[in-house]
Amino acid sequence: MAEHRQADARRVFVSSLPAGVRDARLARAVVVVSVVIFIVAVAFAKRPLGTVWPFIPIYQSALALNDLITAVLLFGQFRGSRSRALLVLAGGYLFTAAMAVVHMLTFPGLFAPRGLLGAGPQTTAWLFMFWHGGFPLCVIAYALVRTDAPAIPGPAERERTAIGMTAAAALVAAAAVTTLATAGQSVLPSIMRGNAYTAVMLGVVSTTWALSLVAVGILWQRRRPPSVLDVWLMVVMCAWTFDIALSAVFNAGRFDLGFYVGRIYGLLAASFVLIVLLLEHARLYAQLVAAHEQLEVQNRSLDETVKERTERLLQSEKVATMGSLLAGVAHELNNPLAVLVGEAQLLLEDQHDPELVERASNINQAAERCVRIVRNFLALARQHPPERTATPLGQVIQGAVELLAYELRSNGVAISVEVAPDVPVLWADAHQLHQVFVNLINNAHHAMRRQERPKRIAVTARLVADDRVRVEVRDTGPGIPPELQRRVFEAFFTTKPQGEGTGLGLSLCANIIREHGGRLALESTPGDGATFSIELPIVRPPTTGVADAVKAAPVPPQRILVVDDELGLAQVLAQALARDGHVVDTANDGVTALERLGGSGYDVVISDTRMPVLDGEGFYAELEQRHPALCRRIIFLTGDVLSSDKRAFLERTGVPFVAKPCNVDDVRRALRDVVAPGPTTPSPPGAATPSPPGAATPSPPGAARPSPPRP
Repeated sequence: MAEHRQADARRVFVSSLPAGVRDARLARAVVVVSVVIFIVAVAFAKRPLGTVWPFIPIYQSALALNDLITAVLLFGQFRGSRSRALLVLAGGYLFTAAMAVVHMLTFPGLFAPRGLLGAGPQTTAWLFMFWHGGFPLCVIAYALVRTDAPAIPGPAERERTAIGMTAAAALVAAAAVTTLATAGQSVLPSIMRGNAYTAVMLGVVSTTWALSLVAVGILWQRRRPPSVLDVWLMVVMCAWTFDIALSAVFNAGRFDLGFYVGRIYGLLAASFVLIVLLLEHARLYAQLVAAHEQLEVQNRSLDETVKERTERLLQSEKVATMGSLLAGVAHELNNPLAVLVGEAQLLLEDQHDPELVERASNINQAAERCVRIVRNFLALARQHPPERTATPLGQVIQGAVELLAYELRSNGVAISVEVAPDVPVLWADAHQLHQVFVNLINNAHHAMRRQERPKRIAVTARLVADDRVRVEVRDTGPGIPPELQRRVFEAFFTTKPQGEGTGLGLSLCANIIREHGGRLALESTPGDGATFSIELPIVRPPTTGVADAVKAAPVPPQRILVVDDELGLAQVLAQALARDGHVVDTANDGVTALERLGGSGYDVVISDTRMPVLDGEGFYAELEQRHPALCRRIIFLTGDVLSSDKRAFLERTGVPFVAKPCNVDDVRRALRDVVAPGPTTPSPPGAATPSPPGAATPSPPGAARPSPPRP
């Protein structure tokens, strides 16, 4: 889990991105310039200057604001990487923000003669020491946390808990030292006499100064190779050292040149990391925009590819070749689509900025749209009984409308959907019904493409009896002549121009509705549009076991091996499952997977069925010989659901599988079924017999069927 997180963070965040030559040169240049200015300022540090009261609140407010924004950005990066070191550093910056505010409020003569909060003549000076000693301690703690330390595991609630506890600890620490410097100032030695320093001040400030130098040394020694953040933290601590030296070591007291120049160094120290983080934020935003544009281009290309292959397939007059052609399409599109969907989901989970969340959501929706296109295309060719699940009819209709919404809007077609509130949830095959509605709406659209009068499609669903529901798809097209109406459901009959279809769609739709025990009919008057009506028997979902399925317990942490030659998909699955608390490793073929399995124990294996060297079938055969217990804890990922050989293998073994393209939630559901399978849900009277074990899954799309008991 940690390996995948760190590898991913190394490509994204400055907290883990190795510093390059350019970063090192720029940091050295900043330090050199700072040293030169420091040397010049030291010579004049004790020269008294005028008392400029507005300087203090302006400086302290800017300092507090800089540190607070830096803390927020670091907490945000922690939510992406869950790095314990980042959590410590974010707490340190929050501590400095609080101390800057308190220091300003207690400054004598600024808001009150002795300062606010019950301050005394020593309060502000001691707060400066606690402040400038506390932050280096946080930096030292950050540096001492190993870069390979395991990330904080568990769900998102743990992230919020860790952030809350760290923020509380930082504020409590600030409150504690403030109390000591105000209410407890009598127990502290005097380090100020008016605006000048006492002899005790030398020892106190030397200790504080030494902490900053120690922080630089530990960062240099412990962080090898340093990240971009490490390099700029060293610059910060150097500026912090100059701040203390000019403000409290080489000057004479308040309001001299050292006092003012030291404060400027302090403001610069607070700004370096903030500037780096803001630049990184802008870079990530630009990358997200570029990724969004690239995905849009890929989605358009995928749409064109699917349409092109669909046309080529529908022009074939041999239904027997449909399965093999579709299997080829699936193999070419499933893996890249699965990576697209997975990466989009992870991107959506990682983002918290509203604008970035919106862009990530757009990417995710576009990728899911491509998945639906491929799945609906594959469903058109499946020749098997309905695979029933609880199906909200209104949601299925709305999904079909959303799939075609862009094309309908582009051609000026207005579509309305009206589902009566008393239409019940059906026990039906959601994929097959979705395909029927897509086909009927698309046919209505094509019938009206060239007409000038208003183009409208109305989809309604209502009860027509206690045991039947009726769905109508009505258009305002030219209608269908009576002599052709009786032939529209014949295979290969079409009224479309040559090359625009072979007439299989309505035939397949009629077969799907017939398998559900219903009827598909046509009513049309030439010149007055057409109405396709579907009547389905109401088969209600079984109640036994449904509540148990809904309230399934979370999966306990597992040690999982993901086997897939598609590196991008394997990494997406590994990152997603690691976020659920699992320990995940990957292998790119069956031979490598067997080597991993021989070295350490795994609880679950998730494997592709088509891989080089040793594919899924050969890998499973070896598992039966070497690790028979894992044969009951394996999930297959496959894009070959139309391959008769692959389906025969899945049915013979009874291994649950997830059909590609899938998303990470499909895999999570499959994992839950394998680790803690729920009770079997019986079929109600009149329901179609479920397909054999391992058959392509019903709803939700891509979810795996639980493995049946083996003898």
